[in-house]
Amino acid sequence: MTPSTGDSIEDCPGNTSSRACPFALDQDFYTDPHPTYRAIKRNGNKPTEIVLETGMAYLPPGLRAWLVTSYEDVEHVLRDERFRKDITEAMPLFAAHSGQSGTEGRARSSLLYDNMANNDPPKHTRLRKPLNANFTARAVSGKRQDILRAATDTLDTVAGRETFDLVQDYAFPFSIAVICDTLGVPRQDRTVFNSWVQTITGAADPETLKRDADLMAAYLRDLIELKRTGTDEDVLARLAQSLEPAEAVAQAYALLAAGYETTANLIVTGVLTLEDHPEQKQRLWADPSLAPRAVEEMLRHQSPFNLSLYRYTTDTVEVGGVKIPAGSIVFLSFAAANRDDGRFHDPDTFDIGRSRRENLAFGGGIHNCIGKHLARLEAEIAFEALARRCPELSVRTPRDRFDWKASPTFRGLRSLVVGPGPAAADAV
Repeated sequence: MTPSTGDSIEDCPGNTSSRACPFALDQDFYTDPHPTYRAIKRNGNKPTEIVLETGMAYLPPGLRAWLVTSYEDVEHVLRDERFRKDITEAMPLFAAHSGQSGTEGRARSSLLYDNMANNDPPKHTRLRKPLNANFTARAVSGKRQDILRAATDTLDTVAGRETFDLVQDYAFPFSIAVICDTLGVPRQDRTVFNSWVQTITGAADPETLKRDADLMAAYLRDLIELKRTGTDEDVLARLAQSLEPAEAVAQAYALLAAGYETTANLIVTGVLTLEDHPEQKQRLWADPSLAPRAVEEMLRHQSPFNLSLYRYTTDTVEVGGVKIPAGSIVFLSFAAANRDDGRFHDPDTFDIGRSRRENLAFGGGIHNCIGKHLARLEAEIAFEALARRCPELSVRTPRDRFDWKASPTFRGLRSLVVGPGPAAADAV
């Protein structure tokens, strides 16, 4: 049943209504999803059945699904084995709940998407196993000097400039450098790689999406084959030697795409949030050792993952007092959960002195983000470097010209001009 004319998320409580609430993936939502989440909270913060009014290539308009927003309920779903992620089982459900053809559904289960994020045990366990040792907290901590060098080198490229683009000149080049060095992607391929990922994770039309997905898959397939027969000992070489070629390609895509997009967006939204809270920025700039705590609060307050990737139910499951039927598509809002006043005191307030409590920025359960330790360390170093090199940093782009990415998953800006630019390295 589609929503009746005039319905809105404001007056459509999913826990008591038989209507599916209209849910718009539009620029207002990308700019700030929290007004939508506050409306759900006012209606009891229960799991809510939604129908997309607008969509994307991989989330079509008319898709009926369930949205889970409270911290307790999101945590429940993350750990309940009745919520599954097997992509081959999920695609027919997407087709059934959106009226799309089976061909369109199968097109989305392409080579790139059949990775650990879209599979369940035992396949998920087998796909993740070759990577575990490379992404532990201990293994990541050993990369601190390399990551610091990447941050320094990136700022060196804009040293002496009055202004620079925080997104294009710092956050993305820095994050791409770290993940590509970690995995073993040649430096000369980073620019084109970035353009493919932006297409695949954004609001591209189906033809453009397929074109860039095919180009990305072909590139990774060739690179994986080189690693399989070469002498490298990086992460991609480990994948090439441990998995079948198609599996290695899908894993490489998941690591590369999520591995830099999340961190880059966190750096940018973190700077923007500090701009809005000058007393917090002053504390951090005066004492960069506060970076780990500041990053944790940025992860909570400005979750770089907004909506999770899909899940589906194998049985009827009660969550938060609401029965979600078997065969339902389910999305989790990490952004809403991380501002749940049932879990966090005064959750809309940004405070880098907040006592650390577990947030859900990187998910949880068996599908917790494997790169969470690397992302945290990257962000900490990124802000330490900015505090040292850019003591007068301020946002120059007018608010009415912010261009938020059209992605329900990754929340970030396409550009953010800041200034003054960084001092030369030998001046700090």
